[in-house]
Amino acid sequence: MKKKFSYLKVFWLITYTLIVAFLLINIKQVGTTLSNIFSVFMPFIYGFILAYILSFPYNFFYDRCFKKIGTKRKKLFRLKKPLALLISYLLCFGVVGLLVGFLIPELSKSIARLIDDIPIYAQSIQKWFDSLVIFVREQFGYDLYDENTYNEIVNFLTGKDAQDVFKNFISDAFPAALNFGKVFTTGLYNWIIGIVVSIYMLSSKEKLCRQARAVVVAYLPIKTSRRVLQITDLSNKKCGKFIIGKIIDSLIIGLICFIGLSIFKFDYALLISVIVGVTNVIPFFGPFIGAIPCAFLLLLIDPLQSFWFVVFVIILQQFDGNILGPKILGETVGISGFWILFSVIVGGGLFGLPGMLLGVPVFAVIYTLIDDGVTKRLKEKSSSSKINELSAELDALDDGISKQGSISESEINKDGSDENN
Repeated sequence: MKKKFSYLKVFWLITYTLIVAFLLINIKQVGTTLSNIFSVFMPFIYGFILAYILSFPYNFFYDRCFKKIGTKRKKLFRLKKPLALLISYLLCFGVVGLLVGFLIPELSKSIARLIDDIPIYAQSIQKWFDSLVIFVREQFGYDLYDENTYNEIVNFLTGKDAQDVFKNFISDAFPAALNFGKVFTTGLYNWIIGIVVSIYMLSSKEKLCRQARAVVVAYLPIKTSRRVLQITDLSNKKCGKFIIGKIIDSLIIGLICFIGLSIFKFDYALLISVIVGVTNVIPFFGPFIGAIPCAFLLLLIDPLQSFWFVVFVIILQQFDGNILGPKILGETVGISGFWILFSVIVGGGLFGLPGMLLGVPVFAVIYTLIDDGVTKRLKEKSSSSKINELSAELDALDDGISKQGSISESEINKDGSDENN
């Protein structure tokens, strides 16, 4: 029986093709429009992120700490949500305020000391360069202190080119400062509005989730809506537990780093610990990103201290990767080290720092969905005789390969005797 020709499908196919062609032709205008829309919705994005992170302590207080409130007196039941909401935000702002109040003065002292010690670091670099010049001169007979090169540098620094460079720097500094002020003001505005939005989202999260589920069920087929809700639930479990666990893990690593560096009297212990703790949020590459500039900073002060710092960081990261991380994160990710490396590289290449942070849990969701799909398809095919015949053929092929790869001792002796004869 022949299928009827559907003009409606052809119409939608042509419409879809024209829309895609229009978007590709006007890709720059589309990108600008999307950027403007994205900037308008930025406070809501910040609010959603903050509400999502605070939903974990909110659920803890609501479901466990205030579980018995309202069991005897129903009037007190209304206090559960405001109390859980209030304590969650007080805890968040209290931790942030404590960190800022403690870290900012100490960090400012460390940075001021770092700036004051720049001449000392310059002398250290000069000594290293002098040693390099002597080594190259003795080993290769080449003098890095070339007189012509020296004269060119002096003429550049005292000539018109240097003045032009300085003028261009001054002319570019003012617009850059204005741009920084604009970005800072916009970011502050987005975060203030985002905090207000997060309060509304978190206080009415049950209602918002119920409405979102109703929209999905109402406008999608039953099978598709179930799949969407399943993926949403899996993403919530993977991403939420991974983000919270990684934040807690990084705080502990930063604290342990500060205690260890303080005990062994390393320079800039607090500054280095903050860098190590913050960069530890990034999976796989985070420890290296944080350790390299810190090791270079200590190298300018004392090479031996830099060496022991590298050893200390390696031990600390081994402790984090093998003991602390698995205890906190558990089996949240559920993917091997190769796929973690793959997700961090691809996520960072596509979306920058947010991609490096969220690449692992997002890929873990994709990996779980693919694994479930493959398992389901294999179970469906296992009932047929063809899959059994294919499995038998694969087993026979594996046996043949193993037999070809293994040569018995008698065959080796036989070959050897034949060669001797």
